[in-house]
Amino acid sequence: PPPDCMQLAQNAVHGAMAGFTGFSVGLCNNRMVFLPIPELVSTSPRSMNPHGRTWERVLALTRQPNTVPELPPGEKPKNSHAPMLR
Repeated sequence: PPPDCMQLAQNAVHGAMAGFTGFSVGLCNNRMVFLPIPELVSTSPRSMNPHGRTWERVLALTRQPNTVPELPPGEKPKNSHAPMLR
């Protein structure tokens, strides 16, 4: 059976208390494992346009500051209506 939220949360806390950072928790071969976020992101088939409307909505909903550098003058953003694919 898939792990429930409590198991994921407990394992995330155990990892954090052990001093790990930059990881997510998941199930692999029926074992709870720490997954490095850079590895998860690098193998993802999708990425998001950091200058697009979707990313702006994420920032607004989570009330996070925008740390994406501005585009150089004269450069236009890519299509901001759909997520970018690599």
